[in-house]
Amino acid sequence: MLNKQREQNKARQQRYRDKQKALRNNSVTQENVTQDVTLYPPIILALADSVKREKLERIYQSLKVHNVSDQVNYGINGPTFTQVGEMLEALH
Repeated sequence: MLNKQREQNKARQQRYRDKQKALRNNSVTQENVTQDVTLYPPIILALADSVKREKLERIYQSLKVHNVSDQVNYGINGPTFTQVGEMLEALH
């Protein structure tokens, strides 16, 4: 798990360095700009990832116990955790 996180961090750092280098060299291309853009909302990507889905389930259960799942959003403009819980239940 720790090695996987390190690899992801190294890859993220390398992408950042490549972007900064492209900006310094004035060689910004369409590929550099759109490399990290996705067509799917972040919640869909989180639901597709088994590790993130398990974390979401635990967060949802905790919020549900405290009766605040309808007051907390996933992200800034994302769905409420009540909606996230419904999505999680639909996946089972």
